[in-house]
Amino acid sequence: MFSSAEQVWNESDRLGWDSERNESSGESGQDERNYYAMLYSLLILGIVFGNVLVCLAVLRERSLQTTTNYLVVSLAVADLLVASLVMPWAVYLEVVGGAWLFSRLYCNVFVTLDVMMCTASILNLCAISIDRYTAVVMPVLYNTTHRSRKRVFVMIATVWVLAFTVSCPLLFGFNTTDDPMVCSISNPDFVIYSSVVSFYLPFIVTLLVYIRIYVFLRMRRKRITFGQASGKVQPGSTLPHLQVKDHASCGRTELDLEQERGKEEAEENSQSERAPVRMSCEVKDLSNGRTHTSLQSMALSHINSSRFRSMHAREKKATQMLAIVLGVFLICWLPFFVTHILNTHCRTCYVPPGLYSAFTWLGYVNSALNPIIYTTFNIEFRRAFIKILSC
Repeated sequence: MFSSAEQVWNESDRLGWDSERNESSGESGQDERNYYAMLYSLLILGIVFGNVLVCLAVLRERSLQTTTNYLVVSLAVADLLVASLVMPWAVYLEVVGGAWLFSRLYCNVFVTLDVMMCTASILNLCAISIDRYTAVVMPVLYNTTHRSRKRVFVMIATVWVLAFTVSCPLLFGFNTTDDPMVCSISNPDFVIYSSVVSFYLPFIVTLLVYIRIYVFLRMRRKRITFGQASGKVQPGSTLPHLQVKDHASCGRTELDLEQERGKEEAEENSQSERAPVRMSCEVKDLSNGRTHTSLQSMALSHINSSRFRSMHAREKKATQMLAIVLGVFLICWLPFFVTHILNTHCRTCYVPPGLYSAFTWLGYVNSALNPIIYTTFNIEFRRAFIKILSC
């Protein structure tokens, strides 16, 4: 009887220790979730701060009010909406351990906004790449017709309409789940549809466009280098020589040239005044004993050459910065979309909930990185940020 009583005592003691251990582990788990929630809240504040700076910089600085930067503002707005409308719900799910305590309507709104903002981000990057392609490959067309604000606003509106079209099925009951305590995209067909349309297809298009831009810039650089080495004239870099067939003096040739230029201006009714151009005379002795005289506009050729090179360098730097933005977007969001498909369609694959949550928040981190990239690689954005913060 004593042994049985001792056994009952030991059993009750063991149960007491187990309950205390479960309570302590539950408290430590709650503390860990609260710690992550605090970090995520700081991330939200950082995203809002950085992207508001981007919007204010483009709004206040006329030098930043370009076609590409208007699309950058659209991308910043998408990141702002992620931070203000999507991430607070994600923080809530982290605090309560993933249990959804609201209605299904709120859940559908949450997942719809999540898909819509991610789609808007990648579509904005795709539109930026197309804008960069036009600016680099077809600069004349870009400077004449493709830089209008109307065209930019049409592109931005198209991006957001497409983003809503991709995500709106979730608002109309397309996302079904048997557990009311779970709020996630559970429809396998929609997972494939949204992943392909929202991420993989726009990313492939954007990547191909940037590859085409890189190939074009490399070929143009080779042509310029080859032209400088061989002494040939490159488009936009030098002006053709004005050759004179007779043996007149250089002074008379310049006078004749001015008279011809005045006649041409009168015929064309040009309203713009030509800047005075300094002409240089070059006389060469030919092998047959005759001389060859030519005139060259030295100042204008140097001006055009410097403008062409500066424009080339500016377009190249802008394209490189936006290519970095695309690469960072890929690094942040590709792990999520891979695990998202595996978690829904691969029955033998096990994705730990902690890993899935980490990849989700890695995608959200991308919204905070774009302003840092602009500050690092664009001196105009950097100056605008400093001016805003110093006020």
